[in-house]
Amino acid sequence: MPQAPALPRHVPELAPYRRRVGRLTEPAARAGSRPVGYVVTRVVAHWDTVGPHRSPMHVNPVERLEWRVHFDDARPELYYDDATVRATSALDALRDGHLRLGDRDLHVAWLDDAEADAVWPSLGW
Repeated sequence: MPQAPALPRHVPELAPYRRRVGRLTEPAARAGSRPVGYVVTRVVAHWDTVGPHRSPMHVNPVERLEWRVHFDDARPELYYDDATVRATSALDALRDGHLRLGDRDLHVAWLDDAEADAVWPSLGW
């Protein structure tokens, strides 16, 4: 009888980032800020793959944060899914309400449930 797959190790620090949407703004040259896009986050389970190519096994499941940035202009989306970074390190970019992308420091304003639910179908996974 096949063994049931292991459940992923739960990472409590990721709870606030399950299926979230944040509005990104950038400081403008004049007073205020201008909207530039959205950041969408999710928490998913990832496994290590071991064994031969024709019959691999998936082991060591752990939850991991993924995020995607959708810009309002024609710039391509950015996607973050780095298996080599610990979950808490991945949060550093979002934890203090800022998302640093290269030389840009964007402010994240998390949408409430109703606003997020309205935007999720067009931006979410």
